[in-house]
Amino acid sequence: MEPHMRICLLAACAVAYVCGSPAQISAQTANQRVECRDSAAIARGECQDQCVSVLDPRIMALLARYPAGGPALRAAIAAAVEANPSLADLVVAAARKANPAQKQAIGAGLADAANYFAKIGVDWARGAEGRIRTAMVCADEGTRLGFQIGSTPTVAEGIPGFNNAGANTNGCVTGKKISPSKPFDC
Repeated sequence: MEPHMRICLLAACAVAYVCGSPAQISAQTANQRVECRDSAAIARGECQDQCVSVLDPRIMALLARYPAGGPALRAAIAAAVEANPSLADLVVAAARKANPAQKQAIGAGLADAANYFAKIGVDWARGAEGRIRTAMVCADEGTRLGFQIGSTPTVAEGIPGFNNAGANTNGCVTGKKISPSKPFDC
């Protein structure tokens, strides 16, 4: 009976060891990479070491030129990123040093560039769009807000004859008939 007791004791110790070890295995080590697609990890600031922190002088010059942000900075950021999508990470890094109005304009400009590439629809453009969206993982709240606002279509876009620039005309601005076949005046 003694050998059977030893085997049972050994089995009980093995079961106790296996049942007690999952807590040790699932514990996160200090140098383990955090998945930065998780918004909670971003909010806790755990992803900052994985983000670009270099400030590009070209982007900083745009911020100095447009200190109030607005549509001009939005257009400048969109044009720069559309010309070179690899600037998206540098733009997001610069946005962390910007004022709130500039952050919103930068986010909207990045959204404009992402939408531009999305409308092209070919593989390289999808890659550029993905690069911009990936760069936004490292953006702060103000820049992400601008990106969301810039990505959202306006109500006027759904109304025929209207777009973000205002009302379109049908070419009839003089009040005269355009064609004799047209039965009504403008």
